[in-house]
Amino acid sequence: MDIQGFVYTTSVVGSFPRPRWLKDAFGKVKSGEMKAEQYDEFLDDAVKLTIREQELAGIDVITDGEQRRVSFVSFVGQTIPGFQLVHINEINPDAVRIMKEQKAPITYWRAVAAGTIKDAPMAVRELEFARSVTEKPVKVTLPSPYLVMWEAWDEKFSKPFYRQPEDLATDYVKIVRKEIVRLRDAGAAFVQLDEPMLGDLVEAGEEPDRYRRFIGLIHGQKYRGFKDELSLGRDLMNEAVKGISGVRIGVHMDRWPVKGSPNWGIGYERLLPDVMDIKVKQYVLEYASKGSGDPARFIEQMPSDREIGLGVVDVTDPKVESPKRIADRARRAGKYLDPERIWLNPDCGFAPGMFRKFERRTAFQKLRSMAEAAKILRSK
Repeated sequence: MDIQGFVYTTSVVGSFPRPRWLKDAFGKVKSGEMKAEQYDEFLDDAVKLTIREQELAGIDVITDGEQRRVSFVSFVGQTIPGFQLVHINEINPDAVRIMKEQKAPITYWRAVAAGTIKDAPMAVRELEFARSVTEKPVKVTLPSPYLVMWEAWDEKFSKPFYRQPEDLATDYVKIVRKEIVRLRDAGAAFVQLDEPMLGDLVEAGEEPDRYRRFIGLIHGQKYRGFKDELSLGRDLMNEAVKGISGVRIGVHMDRWPVKGSPNWGIGYERLLPDVMDIKVKQYVLEYASKGSGDPARFIEQMPSDREIGLGVVDVTDPKVESPKRIADRARRAGKYLDPERIWLNPDCGFAPGMFRKFERRTAFQKLRSMAEAAKILRSK
């Protein structure tokens, strides 16, 4: 299905809550009670179910719900040689306590660079399976280089192979470039680079935001300062996508405001002008949660060839928004952009980690409400 010419295209950011039976199966395969081959069947069934739910909800561009991934970033530890999937307690026995103190919810299973990383297909199999069970356009998500640098470099595990975190990022850029090309050639409609660490800079300044404070405490990485971090994130992203054509590429930046923050109510405009220099087609941004700011401040400065994936559904609130309320949120962007340049999606993935608790039926109802909102907007 061609996306060209759609107005108020509906999509998802990536993850969808896993069925309970898949979570149970994950525990059994880790404990040796279930064989990997049997677990693969569970994964295939979970993907089929998730895709069908998105189709029933009326979503235009879908994902496989990241059902095969332990988390959106630890996924590299499942696929790329040189990364090791490590439980957070193995990195630092006090990690959970530190996480709570810093109010920085991080996935417990972490991909750590514990060797020289080597190129390998990451998500092509996911895409091929998804395309075999749907006729809808398929989006595929990949962890971005700046994110992987911050999340996966550890002073103990990684320093023997990568003296500096930037050295790890340089190697990963080469791998992710090749993967984007593989995904394009396999028929991906959209490749989204997940970049929560860049979005989290909205909360940073002379001192790091709470996520970098936490990662620094357990992994040993040092904060470089607001401007240097922002420039580094932009440059790594541009290296990853430079010269690649034939597929829509976007960047998703998280925004998890905290009440009491001096930047409550301030949005991604705080990252301007640097993020406008990122050479992607679409900015996938969070605007449904409280304190996220006014999208107009960002949209007014977007180049004319860019799109916005507008977060119109709150993935932290179990209350299902009405189609009218979602349509009203979308109209904030419609004042400034042609509807062909506006995509509607939830703020973030519903379950970026396997064990994140969010009711699957609620996620489905929110997606259906979003699709109904798109119909309202298209009718006008």
